[in-house]
Amino acid sequence: MLPVRLGTLIMLLVALLFGSLAVFLAKTWLANQQTPVVQVAPPPEKVQTETIVIAKKDLNFGEPLTPDVLSEIDWPKGSRPDGSFSTIADINKDGARVVLTPISPNEPVLTWKISGPGARASLSALVAKGQRAVTIRINDTSGIGGFVLPGDRVDVLYARKGETASIDVLLQNVRVLAINQNNDQKGSNPIDGRTATLELSPVDAEKLALAQATGDLSFTLRAAGSLDPAPARRILESELTSDANVYQPADPTAVAAQAALAQRIADLEAKLKQDEANRAQQIVVEAKTAPAPAPAAAEQAMPTTAQVTIYRGLQGSDYTVPLDANK
Repeated sequence: MLPVRLGTLIMLLVALLFGSLAVFLAKTWLANQQTPVVQVAPPPEKVQTETIVIAKKDLNFGEPLTPDVLSEIDWPKGSRPDGSFSTIADINKDGARVVLTPISPNEPVLTWKISGPGARASLSALVAKGQRAVTIRINDTSGIGGFVLPGDRVDVLYARKGETASIDVLLQNVRVLAINQNNDQKGSNPIDGRTATLELSPVDAEKLALAQATGDLSFTLRAAGSLDPAPARRILESELTSDANVYQPADPTAVAAQAALAQRIADLEAKLKQDEANRAQQIVVEAKTAPAPAPAAAEQAMPTTAQVTIYRGLQGSDYTVPLDANK
């Protein structure tokens, strides 16, 4: 019995050894399979750049463009904005320039935001080519409580007075150049304006001058970025009543019932008008003529008028008519 038991024990030890070796090899193979493959990315392509001039700080209207408020930075080559400058020296090489439109920090300095060489900061520099600057009177009401500021866009309303009072949208999408003598487009505080300077075409400038002389003008302030024309029409004084649609219920069933009731009322009114027209054809006319003159008064003048009673239904009306057919 002893040799058999020793042989069995040896076989078990050998099996255990090979089993452990198999587990070790399997774990090693799996670990090698899970090792991440490191891919080396190619170096990024070097972007070619060129210099561009930007503002170091906020630059407002009329501020001179000196080297201490400007800076040169690298900019991707081929993507420079139109009207930009490569160096600070390029800006003032032909003469000093000033700011016409506010420039923010790190914003490129563009030709259309600054004056020409040696030019001064004036309102005429803000007027676009082919346009005109026109100043009109305003007050705290027509100027929307002072919240219309330089750089805003407004619609101009024209109100007529008299027997046929009305109001129209005279001009739309008009740029405000200045309020009083303030043309700072970065201001945020309301301005108690007495005058407003607008940028208009020559024809619109004539319209505005005539409207100011013949009626009252007021502004409606447009939302920022709103440039499209809005639908508008003339409003008459006779239309200054509340709209019946305001009182219509929102319930579809109630709306349908209201419409049916309105149609029934319209049908009844049409029927009443037809009945009245039919009764008008049955007018009874009574002619009340003067009594025949006595023989002694035959030589007196004949009467020239007569009294006529016309009945419409049960109601009669007396009229005096001439007896001469020609009249």
